[in-house]
Amino acid sequence: MICNRYLPIVVCLLSAAVLVGCKSLRDVTIFPSTLPASWEARRHSLQSWTRFESHGRVAVASNGEGFSGSWRWVQSAKRARLELEGPLGVGGVRLDFESESGVNEESYAALEQQLGFALPVESLRYWILGVPDPNFTVDERLARDAPRLDSLAQRGWTVTFENYALVVGVDYELPQRIEAHREALRVRLVIVGWGGDGK
Repeated sequence: MICNRYLPIVVCLLSAAVLVGCKSLRDVTIFPSTLPASWEARRHSLQSWTRFESHGRVAVASNGEGFSGSWRWVQSAKRARLELEGPLGVGGVRLDFESESGVNEESYAALEQQLGFALPVESLRYWILGVPDPNFTVDERLARDAPRLDSLAQRGWTVTFENYALVVGVDYELPQRIEAHREALRVRLVIVGWGGDGK
């Protein structure tokens, strides 16, 4: 169950996310210097990345309740790790799993019990890169002015890429603010850093 006492923090975080106007995402990156020009080739390239890290802030709201904190995703070949931490370092959750085999039911149930809702963990790896999960059908809406997504609908979730930012040291942008919602549940990710080799 989402705790009501975190609602003011969620409101502050969501407000701050709207006001953030970063020109570039922090962290030393050794990603590929460029991505393909067409959306089809770019999507395939990003979906094939197996080594990267991303971290930032998260806010969750549902029916007037919510919580906020920080998150980190670490992708290392077939291994993936999701770390969630509540306000002031309270209430940490860590989930390690094999990307190809997915999260086992026991781990999924434990994560859902801790968070208070079901999270499509395997698909997050792709969504934070601004591409759909290739293992599920998708409805895509492309941006008019660039080879990237405005939004996608997948696995019962609608994911909106509210802002992209230039990644330091490369010649392309990756998502900076993402909002995913399913029915009354809204999850907002603010990405503040990237790392890894994108291979």
